Amino acid sequence: MTNGSDTSNCTFMCWLGAGLFGLVVSYFAWPGVGLFLMLVIALGIAVLTGFVLTQLFCRAAPEAPSAASAEPAKSEPVSRAAESEAAAGAALAAAPAAAATVPETDTVTETVTDTVTPEPEVASEDDVVVVEKVAAGDAGQKPATLEAPRAGGADDLKRIKGVGPKLEDLLHGMGYYHFDQIAQWGAAEVAWVDQNLKGFKGRVSRDNWVAQAKTLAAETGNG
Repeated sequence: MTNGSDTSNCTFMCWLGAGLFGLVVSYFAWPGVGLFLMLVIALGIAVLTGFVLTQLFCRAAPEAPSAASAEPAKSEPVSRAAESEAAAGAALAAAPAAAATVPETDTVTETVTDTVTPEPEVASEDDVVVVEKVAAGDAGQKPATLEAPRAGGADDLKRIKGVGPKLEDLLHGMGYYHFDQIAQWGAAEVAWVDQNLKGFKGRVSRDNWVAQAKTLAAETGNG
């Protein structure tokens, strides 16, 4: 209320001063023009002067925020800090439970491996016989070889379980490039290859390459 009263008093004083200023200016600036014309000129000068004075001196200053409105602004950071502390406490409480549900590394690795590389079919009775003969120590017979892979290129022998890049290069050097070559090996051929894989002896029978090669050859259309 005090601010409104001050503004009204200021406005009144400004317009009063503007009226007096208009009369004085018109009287001294245009003497002898007649009373009516002098009043018109004085009114125009008073209006212009009063408008300028009220804009300069009588504009109401913005009210300062009350104490009641300032309290939420102060309490808001406090409430946000409390919420942050509560969220951090909940995260710390949930961390042990989340850690307890993480599977062991070996389990994860095993699951991924089983998904990417399908297991070969169960070995048939003929394959079991081949393994038994090789285990008996048969010297065997060298399988038929190729000087180079066929026109379509060599098969990816690394798809056979137990065959890595080094062993694949060794098989290529011996003349074996395709799944159907390995799928045709009998007991004597398996025994010979087992004995002649330098650094990998016994891998053919131990990992049952013949059964795997039959499955892979059928998948590639060469079975």
